[in-house]
Amino acid sequence: PAECSKRAKMEKVQSFFGDMWNEITSQSVPTLENKSWGIGLFVLNIFLPGIGTLVAGIKAEKNTTMVIGLFQFLTAWIILGWIWSIWWGWLLFSKASEGYGSLGN
Repeated sequence: PAECSKRAKMEKVQSFFGDMWNEITSQSVPTLENKSWGIGLFVLNIFLPGIGTLVAGIKAEKNTTMVIGLFQFLTAWIILGWIWSIWWGWLLFSKASEGYGSLGN
């Protein structure tokens, strides 16, 4: 029984990280209710890397987006997280203002 419980927990963790990886690679950001939210979160992501993404995840009740925001914040000091955060903020703004198509469309 304990081994089954351990296996179930491990599968849940793998599923969570799989969902998060899919969200990152597909650039799937939450839909915001209006352009003002998009602008605000974009600016937050520029000056406080990852915080705009974290807020978007909280508004959309998406745990994976919240963790992505946390990763952006924690990796901002090596510039990677800051650039990632700015890009994610742009995606949030784009999707909130006039629709969004993934890269190449």
